[in-house]
Amino acid sequence: MAMFSAYFDASGHPNQKSVLTVAGFVSTVQKWSRFDREWNAILKSEGVTFFHMTDFVSNRGEFAKGWRGETERRRKFIERLAECLKRNVNKSFRTTVILPDYEKANKSFQIEERLGRPYTLCSLTCVHTLRNWAKRKGAERSLLYYFEDGDKDKSDFERLHKIDYKVLPKFLDKTEAVAFQAADFAGWKIRSGVEGALKADHTLEKGIQLLRSTEMLKSIPKDAGVVNLETLAKYCHYYKVPRRP
Repeated sequence: MAMFSAYFDASGHPNQKSVLTVAGFVSTVQKWSRFDREWNAILKSEGVTFFHMTDFVSNRGEFAKGWRGETERRRKFIERLAECLKRNVNKSFRTTVILPDYEKANKSFQIEERLGRPYTLCSLTCVHTLRNWAKRKGAERSLLYYFEDGDKDKSDFERLHKIDYKVLPKFLDKTEAVAFQAADFAGWKIRSGVEGALKADHTLEKGIQLLRSTEMLKSIPKDAGVVNLETLAKYCHYYKVPRRP
């Protein structure tokens, strides 16, 4: 029986040529059960059945009526969801790839073939740090982890995960685990923060605002990183990724 389980979701798309993030959380099976009840109760209190961050920020779907311009209601709603997360998860794992940096490095080195496409690289990094965390706790054999199904480069991730760990990664539909909504929430927040920091008009003041937007996740222990040109160069050296002809 699994003692710990983790759930991951991707935010962004490799064709957007900006930023892609994979984020998720690990917790005990017992705390995930409590999380499901508390999270769903918060949604129900606001007349919502399923939380999707993109719908929330753009006032679409279940957030199309009664949410636009309701700043205080929106703030309190997000704070309640964040507090639910803090109470019920052990740690956050997330990796972000700067897509233009990836494409530039991939032109010179066989990164795609050896380390995978951006989604694969992010997902494998999360798996690596998660499994190391479980190993330190002596819980590697009682760990299960799942990725939300449907991402474009799923087969690429499966290919390299099987090479590294001798088994295929596990996928579930987003409706099969409430925890995917939390992963979507965190992934969107982190990806948007990194995207904002990369914009040409970025300023110190905007940077402070971006930090505040992710403040609610700060108190949750994390393994997190951003993969840029410098990081990719280190990966190529460490994993002996060959240059392209």
